[in-house]
Amino acid sequence: MGLSWGFISRRLFTLNTGHAITAYFGYLKGYETIEESIKDEVIYDFVKKAMIESGKGLIAKYNFDEEAHYKYINKIIDRFKNPYLKDDVARVGREPLRKLNENDRLIKPLITARGFNINTDNLLLGVGAALHYDNKEDAQSVQLQSLINEKGIKESLAEISKISGDTDVLDKVEKYYDEVKKLIGA
Repeated sequence: MGLSWGFISRRLFTLNTGHAITAYFGYLKGYETIEESIKDEVIYDFVKKAMIESGKGLIAKYNFDEEAHYKYINKIIDRFKNPYLKDDVARVGREPLRKLNENDRLIKPLITARGFNINTDNLLLGVGAALHYDNKEDAQSVQLQSLINEKGIKESLAEISKISGDTDVLDKVEKYYDEVKKLIGA
């Protein structure tokens, strides 16, 4: 008997969402590892809030036990802090176009939570950080930055994520793209 889609979604949109957002914030602040990044109190606060927003969407959609899910979030964050897991920010952040796809770890939890009228400001901030990812050794990062230079934030995100009809999301991501470095102290 396999895992249900709800529990697969929980892993994908809790662990993977938090992991990616930690990487993008860490990248902006010049950290090398996920451990370094999550130990930054500002990053920790934004990542935990983003994971809670994603979690609220999962709780609403799959009727998860709220307390158990929040314990799961804390367990995942503790894993990010593990000094024996040398998780490189560049490895976790690689392939940003895939991570910004409509069915992946940044956009799917955002759209799910918004579908239940859940505040998603921290998830939006994480998407704004992802759009800053500029790693010359990552072909998707190079492609992303080229697309942004050519079309701007909103049009690029609409093309990548297929959420072009939701101008509120695009407007907010553009706002957070402009503010993320200041907000995290980068």
